[in-house]
Amino acid sequence: MQLDLQLGEAVQGSVVISERNLMLVFQVNCPGCLSRALPMLSKISEANEQLNCFALSTAFENFNLNNAKTTEALLKHGDLTLHSKRYFAQLGQQRLPYQFDLPVIMDWFMPAQSASKLSESIIDVFDEERLTDVVKQSIKNHLAQRLVPMSQMGRTFLNNDFQGTPTWVYFDKNLTIIDSWFGHKDISWIQAVLDK
Repeated sequence: MQLDLQLGEAVQGSVVISERNLMLVFQVNCPGCLSRALPMLSKISEANEQLNCFALSTAFENFNLNNAKTTEALLKHGDLTLHSKRYFAQLGQQRLPYQFDLPVIMDWFMPAQSASKLSESIIDVFDEERLTDVVKQSIKNHLAQRLVPMSQMGRTFLNNDFQGTPTWVYFDKNLTIIDSWFGHKDISWIQAVLDK
């Protein structure tokens, strides 16, 4: 199975795809991503010198909290967003309690104007002269409900039909997926996958 990798802007460091790659897909507003997955990726990277490890910041919800600006604020200043802030506050911490030094790239997002053009082109497929204004409005409303949220999602996340975050993808230089999993696994389980 091939990975559809749509990289956007680099937030920290840079990524060059190598022979063996481990990508962690996360959201800034995901407490489990920040409390467990990112630190685990750092440990895995330290233990596997020949493995190219990086994180892909994405969004499939809470688009105002999961974006390039909040990703940069998290990495540079330890700034947390809503759910992550609540989680770490329970631990007595107001900021991210560690420095994450691996490369972080943003998922690629469709420009907002592209989503509206897509909606218009779908309506153009219909014979507009034969549609009543009520039907046209109904189609527009339905497209807005379905297409606009999809257009705001990260393309790598959406195109690969990931279930949520954290998602881990182990792949080769040809973007062939060797293994992938959703959620948290024990570090020894992950190491066993990498050692196969």
